[in-house]
Amino acid sequence: MGIEELKRLLDEVLASMPELRELGDRCLSSRRWGGSAVLMVVDAAFTSIGMSYFRSVVPAVIRFKELFVDTRRVSSLREMASLDLDELRSVWRNRRSWEVARNVALRL
Repeated sequence: MGIEELKRLLDEVLASMPELRELGDRCLSSRRWGGSAVLMVVDAAFTSIGMSYFRSVVPAVIRFKELFVDTRRVSSLREMASLDLDELRSVWRNRRSWEVARNVALRL
């Protein structure tokens, strides 16, 4: 596939899903997750293992947000770091990602 064909394909996809372009722009300009430090740390920890960002990481961070942030169980990095690892793994199974997130949270 040539560069022009790839550009045409991406333009078609972005035209059919305008919210994807906005999300991409927000991610690239570091304005993701409404400026929430908790969600940005979780996002970075999940991203660090090389999973597909839009297929795996974003949906998992949204699940974390719905289960822990939106319910006010977590409103700070310290609260996130103190959560039970097994409970966190119900959202994202990778133990290393959560260890990274918790350690970063404790140091910020």
